[in-house]
Amino acid sequence: MSMQKSHEGEKQLLNINIKESKEYEQEEESKFKTRAKLYRFEKKENKWKERGVGDIQIFQHKTSKRCRVLMRREQTYKVCANHYPAKYIKFKQNEGNTKSWIYNAVDFSDGVAKDEILFIRFLKEESANKFKTVFEECVEINENLPKIEETTEETTEKKTEEKKETEEEKKETTEEKKETTEGTSEKKTEEKKETEEEKKEKTEETTEKKTEEKK
Repeated sequence: MSMQKSHEGEKQLLNINIKESKEYEQEEESKFKTRAKLYRFEKKENKWKERGVGDIQIFQHKTSKRCRVLMRREQTYKVCANHYPAKYIKFKQNEGNTKSWIYNAVDFSDGVAKDEILFIRFLKEESANKFKTVFEECVEINENLPKIEETTEETTEKKTEEKKETEEEKKETTEEKKETTEGTSEKKTEEKKETEEEKKEKTEETTEKKTEEKK
């Protein structure tokens, strides 16, 4: 099974986050932030390609408590990294460089979930070590949270129930309108019937009066 298939739930939630990225960030707290340079390994070209320079952060959502890594390019603020700390991710140094880390992750920064090999270079060794420490802490946090698949299913069930309730309300409203319409129609029919009877009685009275006058 590929890494991409084994993290379908992760990609689903990332899809939600990336669509409302700026609003979503307002609901998160930063657990780590430092300046860094990010590279991505291009398999077709067999070389590292720069993704951007800027602040790399590890966020934790205030409500769900789920953590993620997010990096935006300076000046353009375009997202160049967006993924969740998870157990499958393993760190290794680049040829003994203590200021950098290489690891694989299912990343959604391009709008589509991809298995990426990322290379992050920090300004200081201390920053690199701190990033790894906080990242691993967040792995444990994420692992102890409800599965993303379960969260997605709960959301779907809730939406289905809300839709059902709305349909029932619409049905009740339609029935009420129908009853009101039927009641109004019956009332109009009765009024029309009464009017016709009154006309008939008036006509009969007029006829009788004329007959008497004729006599």
